[in-house]
Amino acid sequence: MTTPQERYVQAGDYRVRVLEAGQGEPILFLHGAMGAGIWTEGMARLAEQFRVLLPDHPGFGPSPLPDWLIGMDDMVFHYLELLDALDIREPVRMAGVSFGGWIAAEFAAFHPERVKKLVLIDAAGLRIPAVPMPDIFRLPPQNILPLVFHDLSKAMALMPKDFGPDTLIQMFHDRSAFARLSWNPYLHNPKLPRRLHRATIPTLLIWGQQDQLIPPVYAEEYKRLLPSATIAHIDQCGHDPTIEQPEEFARIAGEFLR
Repeated sequence: MTTPQERYVQAGDYRVRVLEAGQGEPILFLHGAMGAGIWTEGMARLAEQFRVLLPDHPGFGPSPLPDWLIGMDDMVFHYLELLDALDIREPVRMAGVSFGGWIAAEFAAFHPERVKKLVLIDAAGLRIPAVPMPDIFRLPPQNILPLVFHDLSKAMALMPKDFGPDTLIQMFHDRSAFARLSWNPYLHNPKLPRRLHRATIPTLLIWGQQDQLIPPVYAEEYKRLLPSATIAHIDQCGHDPTIEQPEEFARIAGEFLR
């Protein structure tokens, strides 16, 4: 598996860790709520075709939770700053999984001129009242894993090899940042549906067919709201195809992003 290089980038007034691997056209890849610093096999396979950049979200990973991070507009502004700091001035290929997909959708709605192509992977951000998402803030971990993984043996991909007290502290740190943006309203922005029509760039919605956290019906809702979106379902796959079906994910995403 391609091993990424780690570096720190000053994005405005905030210093952020970025993992990077591969060559060619850049892809800004936005991780999920538990994905800070986790380089999945799907990302590694994508890095065989592109230059993949995986930054930590503000407040995730080793970086402190900033006072200015209050809403999704703050996150969008941060990623504008980061793209400038990375000297990526041309429209960029952007991908995001789960919580990261939500951020990517918000970014594309506000700044479609900065995005060349968009991949949303089992993305949060929307709410379908008839199909509510399970409340992961209230569930114990043993009840969350079956919602996320179709194959529970793949769950170890989210566990750092050096798991210990520091890792546990880091997990609570990340959860605090996640909760600040996702607690209320839960895992969605009620303003996002009204904004998505502005995300006019080509968009691919990749969804695990067995995702029980954000079911495939949410892909249909994103497709309804986005002007130029198509859906690719991946079978035998839960909430994160980059972990459960990395080869198929990289094939589908790579073909679209080329």
